[in-house]
Amino acid sequence: MPYDYEDTLESWHVAVTYGTAGDEEWEDEEDRDSRAPAAGTEVGHLILWRLRDYTGDNRWEAADAESGDLEVIVSAVLGRSGRTGYSPVFEKAVTHPVGDLLILDRVSLDKAWRGFGLGPALAGEAIRRLSGGCCAVAVFPGMGEYPEDREEVTEAYRRQAKKKIAALWESIGFQPFRRGVWLLDTALRGPEELMLARRAELRALGAAFQRSGPSESDLADAMAVAEGDTRVSARPRTT
Repeated sequence: MPYDYEDTLESWHVAVTYGTAGDEEWEDEEDRDSRAPAAGTEVGHLILWRLRDYTGDNRWEAADAESGDLEVIVSAVLGRSGRTGYSPVFEKAVTHPVGDLLILDRVSLDKAWRGFGLGPALAGEAIRRLSGGCCAVAVFPGMGEYPEDREEVTEAYRRQAKKKIAALWESIGFQPFRRGVWLLDTALRGPEELMLARRAELRALGAAFQRSGPSESDLADAMAVAEGDTRVSARPRTT
């Protein structure tokens, strides 16, 4: 990231780990089942950006200098100059349109951990910890990975994939805004209630796997996340 914009566009890397390295509880877990990842193993990560308000920089230029995805999001929420306040349409969409904007840029999980709804749940946990002082959280839902055979990626395939991805973000409180950007209003109680619901679902899913016995599925280890077996740690990302 250009040094000139480091006060305006702040990057955060959120590591998702299986347990905590050096914790005796997790060392015992490894002894009981060798298929479990080593304690402290990173099984995924998230990248978020905090776009700070009133730093004197042109916020659009800061986003554009970093990536095209960030530029799309920032263009949708800012006024025309990019230097002053938010756009009128953004101000109407958000309860208290004053403060920073948190941007959810990337959510990545190892293949064995996908398909259980962990991505949105982990994103919700990260947002809860990093959104203090932010009036909203923005995301631009898109396909992160493509099939090996690119011929399978038809327009119908894209529409279906986009629909599924949008449903995931809607499950933690995001709502469509404009230009493909979705917003989560941090002043509303709804996202908090949805986050609690996602936690309950994961606990129930983890309990179901435990009752069936880990021998019945090679993915049972992954579902231990539902009982708090992952740790989410956030730190500023340096470039």
